[in-house]
Amino acid sequence: MTIPRLLSLSEVADLLRVSPHTVRAWVRRGRLQPVRICRRLLFSPDVVSRFVSVAEPRQ
Repeated sequence: MTIPRLLSLSEVADLLRVSPHTVRAWVRRGRLQPVRICRRLLFSPDVVSRFVSVAEPRQ
């Protein structure tokens, strides 16, 4: 069994070029689903990829 590497909150923020505050807001609104380990928010790369693919482009 292979355990996928999870991304930290700051890694996701850097990857998406937004602030960590924005990522937390997306989590609160249910737009981005984290894996919670203790109090840390971690993200599956697959979940982040799906989030980006369904995101509406900004005008």
